[in-house]
Amino acid sequence: MTIKDEILKNNLNKILPENIWDKLNICFYKKGNFILEADCKVKNIYLILEGKVEISYILNNGNRIFINSLDPLEIFGDIEFVNGSEVLYDVVAIDKTKILLISFEVAEKYLKDNFYFWKFLAKEGNKKLLKTNKAILLKNTLPLKLLLIQHLVKNNYEIKFENLNDLAAELNVSYRNLTRNIKFLVEKNIIGKERKKITVIDKKRLLEFLS
Repeated sequence: MTIKDEILKNNLNKILPENIWDKLNICFYKKGNFILEADCKVKNIYLILEGKVEISYILNNGNRIFINSLDPLEIFGDIEFVNGSEVLYDVVAIDKTKILLISFEVAEKYLKDNFYFWKFLAKEGNKKLLKTNKAILLKNTLPLKLLLIQHLVKNNYEIKFENLNDLAAELNVSYRNLTRNIKFLVEKNIIGKERKKITVIDKKRLLEFLS
C-alpha cells in the first residue's frame, strides 16, 4: 500500500495534505526492534499505521518500568518536535509494526500553519497523557490480581511475553508479586500458563473478580 493509500484509508488527508506525500516515509519494524532509545536525538514524528509499540524507561537501579503502549493512529515524537528535546524513553515494537514518518523538517516547513495538524498533535498528546495517568492510577489503587485480570481481558484473554520479568515491567509490579498471583489463578484453574503465554481457561470465573 502506498503512502497515498495509507493517508486516504485513514482519513489523514487534512492533517497531511497532498503536497507533502512525496516527502513522507513508511518504515517497518519487527517485534522487539527498538524504534527509539532514551537520550537519542529524534528527527521525526512517528504515526503508527499497523501494529503496536511499547514505551518504557530504565531506572538508575537497572529496572525497566512500563510507561505506555500505543496503537494504530497514535503518535510519538510529537513532544520532542514541539520542545526540541531528546527522547526520554525507549520505544520498542511489540508486534510487526508499520509507521509513517513525518520529518521535523517537513513538519516545520509545510505544516506549521496547518490547523488540522496542530489539532491532531494536541488531541493525541492529551490522549497519551490520560492513558498514562490512568495506568498509574490503576497500579496505585487496584490489587495486582485485578490488574492482571484486566490485562487478560484487554488482550482477548491471552497474554504473550518473552519472560515474566517483561510482563512484570509492563504491569509496573515486582516479579515476585506477579508470580504469586499467577500461581493463585493457575491453582484455581482459571488460567493456564505456558513458558511464554498465559491463557484464560474459565472466563466466567475470571470475570467474577471484576464484578
